[in-house]
Amino acid sequence: MIQPGMLLQHRYQVIRELGEGGFGKTFEVSDAGTPKVLKVLLANYSKAVSLFQREAEVLKRLEHPGIPKVDPDGYFTELFGAAEPLHCLVMEFIEGQNLQKWLSDNQPISEERAIDWLKQLAEILHQVHQQQYFHRDVKPSNIMLKPDGQLVLIDFGAVREVTETYLRKVEQKDVTGMISPGYTPQEQYDGQAEMKSDFFALGRTFVHLLTGQHPIDFYRDSQTGELIWRDSAPQVSESLADLIDFLMAPFPGLRPENTQAILDYLEAVEKGLPALGKKPVAVPPASGPEDRIKTIPTASQTKSLAISKMIKIMVGLAVLLPVGLLSWPYLSSPIAQELYHRGFESSEAGELGKAEFCYRLALRLDPNFAEIHFSLGKLYEKGSAFDQAEAEYLRSIAIQPDFDKAYNNLGRLYILKKQSSAAIPLLKKGLDVSKKPEVKYALLKNLGWALKEEAGYEEAKVYLQEAIALDGKRAPAHCLLAQVLEAQGNRVVALEKWKNCLRYGSEDNPDEIIWMSQARKRLKYKNTQK
Repeated sequence: MIQPGMLLQHRYQVIRELGEGGFGKTFEVSDAGTPKVLKVLLANYSKAVSLFQREAEVLKRLEHPGIPKVDPDGYFTELFGAAEPLHCLVMEFIEGQNLQKWLSDNQPISEERAIDWLKQLAEILHQVHQQQYFHRDVKPSNIMLKPDGQLVLIDFGAVREVTETYLRKVEQKDVTGMISPGYTPQEQYDGQAEMKSDFFALGRTFVHLLTGQHPIDFYRDSQTGELIWRDSAPQVSESLADLIDFLMAPFPGLRPENTQAILDYLEAVEKGLPALGKKPVAVPPASGPEDRIKTIPTASQTKSLAISKMIKIMVGLAVLLPVGLLSWPYLSSPIAQELYHRGFESSEAGELGKAEFCYRLALRLDPNFAEIHFSLGKLYEKGSAFDQAEAEYLRSIAIQPDFDKAYNNLGRLYILKKQSSAAIPLLKKGLDVSKKPEVKYALLKNLGWALKEEAGYEEAKVYLQEAIALDGKRAPAHCLLAQVLEAQGNRVVALEKWKNCLRYGSEDNPDEIIWMSQARKRLKYKNTQK
């Protein structure tokens, strides 16, 4: 593995590790005295490698001060004596901080700054879209602010090229999903992202920057799905707020046609003119096959136009809320149950936006429904929104103190957040109340994992062996026990556990993918020593 002090490609001196997340690590490197960033892919499975290589190719082709530069030879692989190569990408070092971190240290932005930043990002996206790419993961944490005020859009690992092959995959619903709860539009949840999906995420990003609140903290209009956010941003003019709602329209066809349209509307806002209501835009018909042209709707007009298919299913239930359904427990409880089941079905079908809507609506009816808070936590964790996931898991435990699955998932979440010491008492509490074997296995496995991270190897070994005794044909406990045994110097027995890790592992589980990759390296290295 790469360590500070190493020299890569006879050129890049590794200075320090910057961070770790998902399937990769980042390092600061020096290229003949020029600081740069090195990204290293940790998981050698085909989809991760494909996305990593795509990011490299995209960044090589794009030239803009708001996009990290990558030299033609910036992508390379290193073996370091291992059987599988490490995929590496060197890019421009962006000095500054991302907007999520910036916002935590500053007040919500002014309208003047919002217009400036929105212009910059529209120009950056114009460059990306002109090359027939779209980003798919615009959000504050993926936008850097340099000391000179220039914004830089980063993390192009989710980018897609609009090709005939991609369009065929959309038709077949065979597209890799990139989900960031609160920023991702419905069509992207459903595997049908397009360039205008970036506009939705851009609008949600500015809701966050202008209010200081994450988009998922706001209620949505029960009929249109529009975010109800304006009262939290009193500094914003109606014309700019209309533009941001325009960017976030539930249907892609109701959003700006392209990045130039966004820049034109921003110019109108700066001049104090109404940004919307002038230019025609195609709107999907409410009924019948004929096309209709309407003027771009204002926020109030959109409510009568933008009713999605899923909301139509739910609106018969949702409209009861304003007339006092919350005071009728004999009605609210069964409807909350039905919404929960619909949310679960949507989640299983990969329609995460619909699932979140159902869960949120159910909680308006029954805020003490622990299972829904737990399901929301899982939904947010799937989208790497760890803080939101943590909050929902904690709510489910507060409501139901013997909720073993919530203790397990929250404990695992703390492990992923490098807070293993906080995970240990939670997982032990979960074991005390757990009765189901499958949940108990998960708790034992995660407790062993947490203890391993804290170097409590003997105690970790006890819990992992207990998990294997409970179900010896599941990979995780074998994979983790192999790591514990290696840390204790018992490499011979560890190899047997690595074999079981590979034998029972699944390519569908992100944790197991990484551990299986480690297992292959260990076993191939052992074979080369014979």
